Amino acid sequence: MADTDDAKAAQCVQQTCAPGTAEEMMDANLTGQGNRVFVSYAHLDDELLNQAVEHFTKDLGSFYVAKTGGALDIFFDRESIGWGTDWRRRIDSELRGASIFMPIITMQYFNRPACREELNAFHASAELLGAGYLILPVVILGASGITAESQMPEVRLIESLQFENLEEAFLAGRGTREWREALSRITDKLVTAIARAEENLAKVESSESTLEPVESDEDFDLFQHFEELNQIGERLTPEMEESTRDLTTWCTVVQDEMQKFGATSPAALRAQSVVMAKAVQEPSLRLQSSATALAQSVTAADALLRSMVGQLVGVNTEHGAEMAEKIISDITQNSSNLQPFVDGLAEILEMLRTMEILSVPLRKAIKPGRIGFTKLQDAMKIIEGWRGLAIR
Repeated sequence: MADTDDAKAAQCVQQTCAPGTAEEMMDANLTGQGNRVFVSYAHLDDELLNQAVEHFTKDLGSFYVAKTGGALDIFFDRESIGWGTDWRRRIDSELRGASIFMPIITMQYFNRPACREELNAFHASAELLGAGYLILPVVILGASGITAESQMPEVRLIESLQFENLEEAFLAGRGTREWREALSRITDKLVTAIARAEENLAKVESSESTLEPVESDEDFDLFQHFEELNQIGERLTPEMEESTRDLTTWCTVVQDEMQKFGATSPAALRAQSVVMAKAVQEPSLRLQSSATALAQSVTAADALLRSMVGQLVGVNTEHGAEMAEKIISDITQNSSNLQPFVDGLAEILEMLRTMEILSVPLRKAIKPGRIGFTKLQDAMKIIEGWRGLAIR
């Protein structure tokens, strides 16, 4: 029976990944057909654990069938199943349709730009819809590093979402008691989250059918989104300027200190790196703080923009379209001043690697700056996507 379940689960994943099938299934979900899980993970983690992530998703589908009798469409691989170039635009509809987002976490997850992008995008949209419970993080390695004190905002986010720790199950391996118990727990959480979302959806549909006014009315949502987007837009300009100043200062300090390195012996290099660590520590912390704030504002604006665009397309509001286009134009124009610094910083960070190896103090001092640079990259990538965002 176990082999039969595995075969069925594998067939489900293969059908989901088949060319041309993903878009059809996404469209089907908009009419409420099927329960869906989007899995986000770092490919290197799956390779490290001998395809344990892939096995986990297959077994999860089998457990769901066994416990509920219903099918579960699992989108396991973004590249092979074709989320589509407009996957960000679809998030709002997916979450409204009770789709689950499941990030499968190791500490390596946070180093992957695509993983951070998926996590932040789904979370921002879920928060906008009041559906944060549809994000179910699973930590398979590195759970001790998932703390509220982490310097990485994505790590703190996973900690706040009350992740499920499956390290023991993944170390024990597929087919063990630990593995089966973990799958049973996750399946129960899936069932609970989907049921809660469907109950909320039924209430909205019931209110609409009786013509009762509800908070999810499209016109009210659109107006509210414009107000919230304007508020974020007012923050973005000073945040962009502050990030630019902090990045410029950080680059200047790092370059000036690197030019002072003239020694050739390891001992002398270590001594100079300690001096450099003291010089760059404060600029690194400022860059981390301002860049993280900017990235959070950009992520929130992105969720609002894309939700708003969907509503504008539906209600065909000319004035709203013009306003949205102006906001996008203002934001993207301001971002052009920061992009050259972000592009050039990658080379500087690469040059620093050798000195960081020589000195623990320098490595610690540089780390906040690296995180800040990462958040600026994330923000610039999102903003760049707005340039082609179709409003009309």
